Amino acid sequence: MMKILTCVLTILCSGALAAAESAEEAILAMERRGMDAWGQGNPDEFLKISDPEITWFHSSFEKRYEGLAEVKALYESFRGQPLFDRYEIVAPKVVTSGNTAILTYLFTTHNAALTRNWQATEVYRKGKTGWRILHSHFSLVKP
Repeated sequence: MMKILTCVLTILCSGALAAAESAEEAILAMERRGMDAWGQGNPDEFLKISDPEITWFHSSFEKRYEGLAEVKALYESFRGQPLFDRYEIVAPKVVTSGNTAILTYLFTTHNAALTRNWQATEVYRKGKTGWRILHSHFSLVKP
């Protein structure tokens, strides 16, 4: 009986670990696709993965943007303008709890001779259509 219980617990735990790993992989892949697109001046990848109830902060802007319509209007103002020549996602970490995942990382952008470091936080919510960004926050790291 003890062996059966141990086997069942092992299977359940490995399933939970696999789910967490797949959530982390999926979220990081979506984030990279979004950043790859921004490198070409295209906000569509991030708009596709943004929740209708998204809130958005950025240290370059004074207000909080609320809802997909506001975020889309802002993103459209940058369409066709690559935000960086290249980027790095450094030390990403995804923490999941139920249908919520929080992605944090250091985001390094390179534009010609200018390199900037940003602290990034993306809160994802999993719904019927998969993982979507519920909250986004990027802050410039001051030297």
